[in-house]
Amino acid sequence: MAYIETTEVQNPNWLSRMGSSIKGVLVGAVLFLVAFPILFWNEGRAVKTAKGLSEGASAVVDIGIDAVDATNEGRLVHVSGRAETDETLSDETFGVAATALRLNRSVEIYQWVEHKDVKREKKGDKTIETTTYTYKTEWCGQPVDSSGFKESGHDNPPVAMPFSSQEQVAKDVKLGAFRLTERHVKKIGGAKPFPFPQDFRLPATLPGGQYLNGDIFIASSLATNDVRQVATNPQIGDLRIRFSMVEPHDISLCEKQTGDTFSPWTASNGKTFSLQEDGIVDAAAMFASAQRANKLMTWVLRLIGFVVMLVGVRMILAPFSVLVDVIPVVRTIVSMGVGLIAFLVAAIGSLLVVAVAWFFFRPILSIALIVLAAACIVGLIMLKKKKAA
Repeated sequence: MAYIETTEVQNPNWLSRMGSSIKGVLVGAVLFLVAFPILFWNEGRAVKTAKGLSEGASAVVDIGIDAVDATNEGRLVHVSGRAETDETLSDETFGVAATALRLNRSVEIYQWVEHKDVKREKKGDKTIETTTYTYKTEWCGQPVDSSGFKESGHDNPPVAMPFSSQEQVAKDVKLGAFRLTERHVKKIGGAKPFPFPQDFRLPATLPGGQYLNGDIFIASSLATNDVRQVATNPQIGDLRIRFSMVEPHDISLCEKQTGDTFSPWTASNGKTFSLQEDGIVDAAAMFASAQRANKLMTWVLRLIGFVVMLVGVRMILAPFSVLVDVIPVVRTIVSMGVGLIAFLVAAIGSLLVVAVAWFFFRPILSIALIVLAAACIVGLIMLKKKKAA
């Protein structure tokens, strides 16, 4: 079932395109300039993080969890062991209870959802825009407002969710003789579906409640009292509730010992760290993993800075492409040239910023990057001379 909407858009003439490209020059200049602080800050962040992690890897001390040793107060320590609790987390509304580190309740509502697909096709001096709206029923985390749907017959009656998703966190969690804070408990992974007992029954006080294969369903109409109707043939407004839990299990921490618990550790350069993983993981592996994550983030931010600069340069040079837009062959050549020049300028600019940033931290690498940037400049000059010839 789909609703199709077709519109014709008059393509802007040459003067309009030129005007738009000239206006875009200002935006491009802003993007070009913004890329510089992004790249510079990222290099400083990367070096500071790497040095802090190296310092931490050298300073960390492995300790046991059987007793709290006051001589380690304030030191960066590595501990591994079973995070456990005797606390029972319960959801009385649905009759669910478990001895767990965390108990999660996820609530979804069955709703009509509108999906939009747009296709554009140029025909002469016009662009034909075809928008296809399709409608599907899905389990959603929130009620969907259907008042703006293009096609009628897919109404979601206004409804307030009688239940909401929530997370319960055990307050009394131990790691041997140490106490874990809520911050630690929330970072523990390994959530699994709640294991309902075979004889599980929903409380009689829950109207329209039905249970099947680990899922709880709340019928939107009390007339619907057959479990299979809601589970296999849900109606608009029905609810589906799922539970998951984090059971006590092994974790590893690298943090500062603070009394009988732990807190983030700060390196001499001011960088703060808090390393935590599931399972028994030694300190060296934890710091190596953190270093890999830092390198990955560094390259991601470098790419973002480069792309921002590239887009900025292309917008600055866009008027040249529009200028010859009326001549197809020349337009293609100029467009390719603009793209190449924008790439080279962004590459050179990015390398120079990285080189300048690293010059303050690692001069040898900075010099190597400057040489690479110079090689790109020479290549650009040679390309220009070749075209002129």
